[in-house]
Amino acid sequence: QEEVEMLLVRQFRPPMGAVTIELPAGLVDPGESPEAAALRELKEETGYTGSSACVSGQLAMSPGLTDEAVALVVVEVDLDSPANRVPEQALDESEFIRVNRVPVKALLPTLRELERDGC
Repeated sequence: QEEVEMLLVRQFRPPMGAVTIELPAGLVDPGESPEAAALRELKEETGYTGSSACVSGQLAMSPGLTDEAVALVVVEVDLDSPANRVPEQALDESEFIRVNRVPVKALLPTLRELERDGC
């Protein structure tokens, strides 16, 4: 049985003044669905392509401070697909994003290690 992995991205975030660990994500463009935005951002930030497995409803992140809401989209990535053998990011000039493939079983220890390393 294959080991299930997650993709995490590391990038400097000026509002935080630090490198952060995040799920690949981004803004939904006008007329774009959350699923389409998730697949576009996945390709841009990680170089991987995938298919949407499920999407949540609107999730409020800080409802006491802002009306910002997000949708969580679970994307399945076929690592055997020729498109995913040598993933190439499509970053903006100002972006520098490092991609980490992390086994789900090792997610918590990996996050703790990254935190110790200053992320």
